[in-house]
Amino acid sequence: MAIIAMTTLTGCPSKPEPQPEPQPELKDLVVVTQTDSINGIHEENSANSASITLDAPVEGPQALLDAVMALANSELYAFCEFCAHFDEDIASFSKEEMYTKDGAQLLNHYMEKYKPLIQDSVWNVFDRTLAMEAQTDLFVTYGVEHFHCGASCGSEKYYYTFDKKDGHQIGDIISHENLVRFFEEHPECASIEESEENPGWTFNPEDEYENTQFGLLADNFILVIEGVSNHYIVSKIPYDLISSYLSPEAQALVKK
Repeated sequence: MAIIAMTTLTGCPSKPEPQPEPQPELKDLVVVTQTDSINGIHEENSANSASITLDAPVEGPQALLDAVMALANSELYAFCEFCAHFDEDIASFSKEEMYTKDGAQLLNHYMEKYKPLIQDSVWNVFDRTLAMEAQTDLFVTYGVEHFHCGASCGSEKYYYTFDKKDGHQIGDIISHENLVRFFEEHPECASIEESEENPGWTFNPEDEYENTQFGLLADNFILVIEGVSNHYIVSKIPYDLISSYLSPEAQALVKK
């Protein structure tokens, strides 16, 4: 009995609970703002130019750096080719020969080859802006704005959110069903009043989803409604209202 009692009281030595491995602190993405503008040389039209503003990535976690450089190269290439040829099925240079990993010289690399072509061909006003609009411990968000002005003016904006851990783009931020459910349960967020700055907007679940863009900012979910009088409207929604409607991956990124 004594032996049994001793065994019961003492028991086997318990193994310590496994502790989660500490996650390495992710470095911030460092960007340098680069700008350039190109004036057309056609005497028949004095309002012709192409302007670019770019937050070029120059330092950061390698996977994130590569992903943002891919976005920047893609946008610059598309913009320069469009301004040089106006949608013609022609390419002055291939994507492969223009691609560069040198963030410090990113815009100069494109302007060195494209500026003479664009000066000779641009007939309207085109602007493109790539700006890093949010950076947290877990993600980086770029906003990309397209502006064009000819017989009429128009603009579009897109958001790209990248996971800092491995650089992949967060594509599944919110589903159509959850977006509709959010606006049904929060009707105060489902419209924007008309003002001098914008023509107003009311969410329509049947035709708005294909014309909306999403992104994650530091404190707010960003919703971009396109095609409103040839422009776009931005609505910022606090995470304490919408986080539970986001995809599990997006929820994990915006948790405090």
